[in-house]
Order: sequence, then C-alpha cells, then structure tokens
Amino acid sequence: MSTDGTVAFRHRVVVVGGGFGGLFAARRLRSTPVHATLVDRSANHVFQPMLVPAATIAPSLRSIFRPIKNVRVLLAEV
Repeated sequence: MSTDGTVAFRHRVVVVGGGFGGLFAARRLRSTPVHATLVDRSANHVFQPMLVPAATIAPSLRSIFRPIKNVRVLLAEV
C-alpha cells in the first residue's frame, strides 16, 4: 500500500528459459519495479555445448536469484 492509501501496482514479467538469454534478462530486471518469474524445466543453468565439463559446476537458478528479491524461479515446462 502506498502512503495515500491506494494499492501500489507492479507489472508482472515472465521470463521463459534459464539459458543465457533468460538469465541475463531476469538479472536486468532486479533494478526495475516489477515482479519477475523465471520459468525453466531444469533447476540448474546448463550450457549445452559444454555439458560434460559444466555438469559438475552448473549453478542452481534459485541460488543465482536468491539475493534478488523481485525475481522468483519456477520449475515448470512452458
């Protein structure tokens, strides 16, 4: 609620995919007045061409966005 008693409105943004494009798009939204949801079917950010070496160091999407309060991660398939 804002100071004049009205409900503050925030736009909602859905980012589909936790690849490089989705990761950077969602991270850019951290300084904007929106509620963002990143939807991916995998819990980790995986770089496909380097799948074997990167599989052991693929960071969790939730751990990447944990410090960013206006972005949440949803594990689902679109």
